[in-house]
Amino acid sequence: MRQDRADAGRDCRAAVERMLDLHGGSGFRTANPLQRFWRDVAVASRHPQLDAYLAVEDYGTALTTLDLDRV
Repeated sequence: MRQDRADAGRDCRAAVERMLDLHGGSGFRTANPLQRFWRDVAVASRHPQLDAYLAVEDYGTALTTLDLDRV
């Protein structure tokens, strides 16, 4: 589930960056709401709950600490 959230965050960031690529440099003007979307998504996608590296680390920890006698 956490990896899915990380994937969604990465996909959202990529989508907004694609919109900016298509819109051009004026997309970064303060008057353009697209720059605000870009900034918000860029910051939110770096939240620890959306970090793919931490998700993989947590998954690996869960696997290595699994009590095989109870499975």
